[in-house]
Amino acid sequence: MTSTPAPSREALCGEAHARPLDARAQIAAAYACDRDGVEEEAVVFYDAAWKLGVPSEQRAEFLIGYGSTLKNVGRLDESLRILGQAITDGAFPSAARAFLALTLQASGRSPEAIAELLSLLLEVGAQDAGLIRYRRSLAWYADQLRASAEPGPEK
Repeated sequence: MTSTPAPSREALCGEAHARPLDARAQIAAAYACDRDGVEEEAVVFYDAAWKLGVPSEQRAEFLIGYGSTLKNVGRLDESLRILGQAITDGAFPSAARAFLALTLQASGRSPEAIAELLSLLLEVGAQDAGLIRYRRSLAWYADQLRASAEPGPEK
């Protein structure tokens, strides 16, 4: 049994251009561009799909892809907002939080990024003996990193 090859990026982008009001066509083109590493092109399709309204069954994956691509093209504030929405929606919160940490780091907010990753590690590794043993310490470090990232009182 042979499998049919996936449509090429060019074919999917052509389909999206031919159907500018079809959110699914825009999403397929965005994903194809992402796969091929053409993120400046991908974000155009992501933006179009977002404006059209993303179908609910595709929303979780879409938000993570869109947020990640926004980070990669330097639209960091939008990336933080979209990934925050992905976390709130809750379909893939761990993945969304990992991508959020990457955007925090890209935004120059490394302490917050590390704190987010430590917190995520403690949650997803809840049954790991080493993490159980050091949970209190790691949680303390995460809290300290978050506190160090908060703006201090104005003088």
